[in-house]
Amino acid sequence: MVKVMPWVFIKQAVLSWMVLSFFSVIIAIPIKVGVKSGSTLVVPESQAHSARRRCRLESAENSHDTDSSRRDRNSPFHKDKSWRVVGFLKNVMQPGKLLLISCMQVLFLSVKLGRTSEDPITSLNARLLQSTRLALPANPSIHIALRLSAHHSVHDERRYLHRLKTDLQSKLSSFSGVQPSTDLAALYLLALRASCQDHHSQHRAISYLKSRLRAEKKHIIQHDVSFNNYYQYSLGVLALCVNDVRIDSSVLSGLVPHEHHHHWFHALSGLMPHEHRRHWFVGTAAMMVLALKCVSESKVPHTGTWMYSNDTRMKVQATMNKMTQKIQDRQAKNGEIGDIYSTSLALQALLAGGDEERWLKGKTRLLIEAQRGMFRNPMALSQLLPVLYHKTYLDIGQINCSNENDDLKWMRSDHRTEPNLNNQKGFVRLSVNDMNGTVICTAKVPLSQKMSLQAVLNKARSNDAKFNFETRPTLWGPFLTSVCNRRAQDNARNYWRLLTENNIPLKQGIQDYLTHQGEHIILRLSKF
Repeated sequence: MVKVMPWVFIKQAVLSWMVLSFFSVIIAIPIKVGVKSGSTLVVPESQAHSARRRCRLESAENSHDTDSSRRDRNSPFHKDKSWRVVGFLKNVMQPGKLLLISCMQVLFLSVKLGRTSEDPITSLNARLLQSTRLALPANPSIHIALRLSAHHSVHDERRYLHRLKTDLQSKLSSFSGVQPSTDLAALYLLALRASCQDHHSQHRAISYLKSRLRAEKKHIIQHDVSFNNYYQYSLGVLALCVNDVRIDSSVLSGLVPHEHHHHWFHALSGLMPHEHRRHWFVGTAAMMVLALKCVSESKVPHTGTWMYSNDTRMKVQATMNKMTQKIQDRQAKNGEIGDIYSTSLALQALLAGGDEERWLKGKTRLLIEAQRGMFRNPMALSQLLPVLYHKTYLDIGQINCSNENDDLKWMRSDHRTEPNLNNQKGFVRLSVNDMNGTVICTAKVPLSQKMSLQAVLNKARSNDAKFNFETRPTLWGPFLTSVCNRRAQDNARNYWRLLTENNIPLKQGIQDYLTHQGEHIILRLSKF
């Protein structure tokens, strides 16, 4: 099934009709000029000559006009045959028939454009569905994206939901030893709401998330900075809000700036000293906009009254408008906002504010990059898919789990999007630097076939006992925590940054980035 989006194609259809009508009228004018009243059709000689050439009724055109040729052209045979096409055009160019033809052309154009736009999205949808069968950790973000899609595989989504619920119960249990972070708990809660689960099944997750946000807020008051980051904090607020849970005023104030919140204003201004921080700002700002938009429009269930006071809503809307403007200012000419991965969430924020023009510009860019294979990572694809379907996380609260399109089928992977690196030979160089730029260790790894950066690191470790590294699992894949016995510390707010030889940050993690021959990759311990 192909769905044509009216909000995109109505303007194109109207413009197409106007253009077709204009040229049709232009064609019709000379025909009408040559028509006189009566039964005999008379057309000026110059137009008759042109018509005869187009219809191939003369085998050649003489360089001079003789009496015999004029008699031939005026013969009954040519009056009957030569003007048949012209008479047909006269008949077709009647206003009613002209309108009908134009409308048919517009409808054909719209369907063709709809197929061009929708088929790649459906393919991405099917690819994300396939990721639920891979040996990966349960990921609520994948389930959210599948639930926000226009096409579904109900059986597979129910199966994955059961896995998510089992995983969440294990994480929340006191004996599991590992409790979910704020953002992970928020994603689980959103996934439950996206599947229309009742509040009883969500009660434990709601209580846990509320306690996490209160702890976050306490840390902000004591240290003037969020314990994790404002992205997680905003996602937590959004998850509670979508589930119609009233946010404590103290927690909500963490998203509304005050003059003493220096770090908050630093993020709001976007004056980040490093490129990666600008990208961090885009994703964080987008999540804050979504959370604030939800709060500003929240009403008490079954009453229709505003959940928050007018004063609170005005402050929230003012902050949201500032953040939205910052996101709009960052959109590049090619449609990207921050980088290709932060663009997905940024477009959700713009959609929430009704900015269809910038959304369409960014969507076009995202589709191009998706067809180039930039969204092979399931987490990245899960953030991409909703905005391609003109959806945001705010739409989770309006999902109706009945009468869904159970028409999503499994598809083969499109290998054309995979870079052809099978015949690569050569070496990849690795340099590990501390925060001062001092080289800690190096490695030179022979390159064979397709090798991700993670495969290169594994090869370096097997070749040299002094080279080692450690990772921890995340929804985005393995995350570097230690290299050459040097560990990144969350409490020290540092991490391992991946750079090219020209100090350009890699857009993908070690699992997804494919190395190239002769490349020099720098792993630098950096602050965030």
